[in-house]
Amino acid sequence: MTGAFVVGVMALVLLLAWALAPRGVPWANNLNRVNAGAGTRAEWMAPDTVGRAIMRDFLATQEWLAGAARDWGRLARELDQYASGVYRQRQQNALGRLVQMRGPRLASVQTAQHTLAVRHFSADGLRCLVVDYQRERALQTQQYWSGALVHTQRLPDAVLVWQMAYDVHDRRWKVDRLVQRLPRPAPQSEGKLRLRLTDKLPAHAGRDA
Repeated sequence: MTGAFVVGVMALVLLLAWALAPRGVPWANNLNRVNAGAGTRAEWMAPDTVGRAIMRDFLATQEWLAGAARDWGRLARELDQYASGVYRQRQQNALGRLVQMRGPRLASVQTAQHTLAVRHFSADGLRCLVVDYQRERALQTQQYWSGALVHTQRLPDAVLVWQMAYDVHDRRWKVDRLVQRLPRPAPQSEGKLRLRLTDKLPAHAGRDA
C-alpha cells in the first residue's frame, strides 16, 4: 500500500468517527443548512421545537429581570440560572455599582413588547442568535424599597441581536451577550431582515469571554 492510500483510509476513518459520534445535544444531529453555498447568507437552523424553547427561555429571562429589579439579593442569587458569559459578567458588575452607590436606592425596570426570531446556530447546536424586535419600550425608575414610581421614560423601538448559549447542566438557554443593535426595519420587512453580523459564532462548544 502506498502512503497516499494509507492517509486516505485514515482520513475516511476519522470522518466516519466524527459523523457517528454522539453530539452534546440531541438537535445537533438535526441541524439544517439554509442557503448553503451562499457565503454569509448560509446558516445552520435547528428544528422548530428548539426555536420555541429558546424564545421561551429568553422571555423568561426578561420577566425575571423585571421581577428582580427591586430585589438585588435575588438578582445575585439567581443570575447564573439565566445568564452566562459576557452578559453575566456585565450584570454582576452593574449590580456591584448599584450596591455601592450612595443616596436613595432606585430600581430601573425596562419593559417592551418582544417579537423574536431565532437564527444562526453554531455547528454544534449549543449557541444561536435571537433577533429581538422591541416595541413600546419604556424605562421605569422606582423607589427601591416602596416600589413607588419616580419617572417613566419612553424609548424608541429597537432591534437587538442577542447570543444565547445552551447550558447542558441546567438544560436551558441563557443570554450570553448582546451582539449588536440593528437599524429598525419597516414593519413589513421584519420577517425578511438580513443580518449583517460583526462577527461569526465559532463552531466549537463554549462561551465567549
